[in-house]
Amino acid sequence: AQQERQADPHAHAVILDKYYGRVAFVPDLGMDTIRHFRYSPEQGRLEPAGMVKSGPDGRRALGPRYIEFHPELPFAYVVNELSSEVSVFEFDRAVAEDLIEHGGSDRQTLRLVQTVKTIPEGYPGQHNTCGRITVHVSGDFVLVSNRGHDSIAVFRAERGPVNTGYLTCTGIHHTRGATPRHFQLDSTGEWLVSANQDSDKICVFHMDLSTGFLEFTGNEYAVPSPNFVCNVPPRGPVAAA
Repeated sequence: AQQERQADPHAHAVILDKYYGRVAFVPDLGMDTIRHFRYSPEQGRLEPAGMVKSGPDGRRALGPRYIEFHPELPFAYVVNELSSEVSVFEFDRAVAEDLIEHGGSDRQTLRLVQTVKTIPEGYPGQHNTCGRITVHVSGDFVLVSNRGHDSIAVFRAERGPVNTGYLTCTGIHHTRGATPRHFQLDSTGEWLVSANQDSDKICVFHMDLSTGFLEFTGNEYAVPSPNFVCNVPPRGPVAAA
């Protein structure tokens, strides 16, 4: 199955950098690369600006699916769907600024600094693929869903004087259903809804904001093959005409 999915280029998303909104990143699941583009909002044009491997050199069948930026630190996190890993990249703002100003075809704005597994040691990697990755609104945690192991891995994003932006796993929590294709935190970052696609239900968890622990609330709802969860801010009552 992995060979079929990586037979050709497979752009899985496009994300703009969080600082300038002028560098676009495209995870290419088929080629194990993160493609860079210089984005012109005035012309609506993308100019190729190079690429970087989504994991360590010499590795294959990584399958980069999505990239998320830290809200405060100059780091980006790439979920590798096929290898069940998160790659941590440092974002070079100086290179990005030069790329935006002058262009170029081989500009490396991302530098790989760490790769971590999303599933427990000993679990067969061929039985799992990653789904979603998100950075918690606080910037303290990075969360990834595992389809096969049926869990959400929670990592703490370090902020100390050493290894800032690096990830440390705090726990891997079962989603109370099969194939968590997607999950979503509410605006407070305290409540998480998991879309368990192959169990036809969504499940609600409470997140401890100090430890990252996910506790099942006991609330679950039947939804046919849920693929996506969208958090909509509450609105006040509509005034009478």
